[in-house]
Amino acid sequence: MSSILGSACAGMTAASKQAEVAAQNIVNIGNTGEAGKNEAYKALEAVQTTNSDGTPDVSVQERNPSTVVIAAPGSPLAGIGGLVESPNVELATEMVNQHIAVNNYKASVKMFEIWDEMQKTTLDIAS
Repeated sequence: MSSILGSACAGMTAASKQAEVAAQNIVNIGNTGEAGKNEAYKALEAVQTTNSDGTPDVSVQERNPSTVVIAAPGSPLAGIGGLVESPNVELATEMVNQHIAVNNYKASVKMFEIWDEMQKTTLDIAS
């Protein structure tokens, strides 16, 4: 039974990290820099893998490419040609990633609830 709890905890941790990365990207979506100066926020992504014991593991790395050059001639950071470096973040994608992370978290919480029901049933049978 403890493997159920371990899987649920690992799932909750993974979902939390995914939501955290999406939130960081959303918050920093407007942090631009002068093109070519490497000053803009670098977009992150959460990469989920499965450990040998079947539990999820999430690592955070820079998105490739982490920044893009866009035209913003009115920006005080605009360089030659009115270009700025901007994080490679799309709001819609990050919102979807957040929604997926929340649903993954809820699924892990449901594992705790099922484990609790199983424990109650076991105690009822034993008594």
